[in-house]
Amino acid sequence: MIKALVVDDEKRVRRGFIALADWSAYGISIVGEAKDGASALALLGEREIDMMFVDIGMPGMSGFELIDQARSRYPKTKAVILTCYHEFDYVQEALRIGAIDYIVKTLLNKSNVDETLQRIVKRFEWERRHTAGGAQRPFEAAMVLAPKGRAARDDTPPASLAPEGKPRRVGGGLWLWSAQAEQAESWLRELPAHVAGRWHAALVTAGADDRVSAREAERAIAERLPVRLFYRGSGDAGDRAIALNELKIDAGPTPAELDAAFAEWSECRWLLYGEDWRKFVLQIEQWQIDPARLQDWLRSLAAEWAPYLGWRGGAGDGAGLADVLGDPETLHDWKQWKSWLSAAAHLTQQRLAELSLSREVFGSLIRAVLYMKGNAGRDLNQDEVARRIGMSRSYFSQCFKKFASGEAFGDALRKLRLTAAKALLVGTDLPIRDIAGRVGFEDDKYFSRLFRDRTGLLPSEYRSAGQELQHEGGRP
Repeated sequence: MIKALVVDDEKRVRRGFIALADWSAYGISIVGEAKDGASALALLGEREIDMMFVDIGMPGMSGFELIDQARSRYPKTKAVILTCYHEFDYVQEALRIGAIDYIVKTLLNKSNVDETLQRIVKRFEWERRHTAGGAQRPFEAAMVLAPKGRAARDDTPPASLAPEGKPRRVGGGLWLWSAQAEQAESWLRELPAHVAGRWHAALVTAGADDRVSAREAERAIAERLPVRLFYRGSGDAGDRAIALNELKIDAGPTPAELDAAFAEWSECRWLLYGEDWRKFVLQIEQWQIDPARLQDWLRSLAAEWAPYLGWRGGAGDGAGLADVLGDPETLHDWKQWKSWLSAAAHLTQQRLAELSLSREVFGSLIRAVLYMKGNAGRDLNQDEVARRIGMSRSYFSQCFKKFASGEAFGDALRKLRLTAAKALLVGTDLPIRDIAGRVGFEDDKYFSRLFRDRTGLLPSEYRSAGQELQHEGGRP
């Protein structure tokens, strides 16, 4: 018997649906009911369930979310969508994320229930045979779309894009079609520009010596293909053909080695010296660092150093980082990032010449700012920072003012402290008094006045606005 679960937020609808048919006549046994997605997932964890009938428009966890979670956690459980007329536009998307069929609730009655359930059982049996065989059959080739950037992660590929066969979501926002190599090569060449703008496309093929099941191949694709695509970039169809054995997980750096590398790179010597630039690029490419972590670090670095390193326009012209170098949020692969960073290094060299500072002094000033950031909560003064980087106080003061575009040490330190306060306001629930103390202000009332003068908002108002923006998926 096919063990089935009915998931709908309306008890009356669940009971009416269950009473509509003699389920045992179709080899189906209704073994449970759930009023929402969370209850359904709990039942899936407790019982062996082969099929679930899911209302697509439930409040809270929607039918889409339930199917998506169940597919990754309980892949043997198949889903059938329960929908209404006004929800019909969503059926196609539900089918693409794993549902095997759908029922229009308003049309189901005694006269057509037999035809409907026979169709669903037939489809279920086909899916079960296909899944059982597919898990063990040798992998040959697959077409894959991987999202570019955060915005595309929740996208669904256009229906017109899919070759014959249903795409499968395999984790990390990837969509996969099993295919023959010749079909996939044609698909890559003809990929529409509007799709290529939001998705990395790849053809993954097995080599002559590969003996890998389809399930093992899909796992490797989900885990490693986004990394390979990030470092290979988006070339022509030939460049986007990837052998399955390229997706083997190599021994990368230990967490301690990676943390040490990021700390060293934060000193920005790679912006000043050609040899350090070559080592920086080579290390990233050899290690193939997780793209999400690398890009978060690079975007943070760009925001922090743009005011000091000439990555913004001159005083009064209003040009920001995106105007001068391009918006880092639009960069989606390592080739683009490397080009952007090369341009940033060129601007840094220009800034160096404009300020008539040596590379050694410029590098020391970068280390000074890093020290100020790391010790902003202490009673820090100019003498201590100058000693830290091996300069006299007077020479440091003179050079720092140049480096900070005319800003004195005290003003720059206050700005760094306020930046640290912003992060704590949005990222923690610490009381404002504690935050003031952590970033170097003994008087929390003075801190609040200064914060409002510089930002136009009280710390409490900034916290509320920033948390609301984060909830909506933006950045404070």
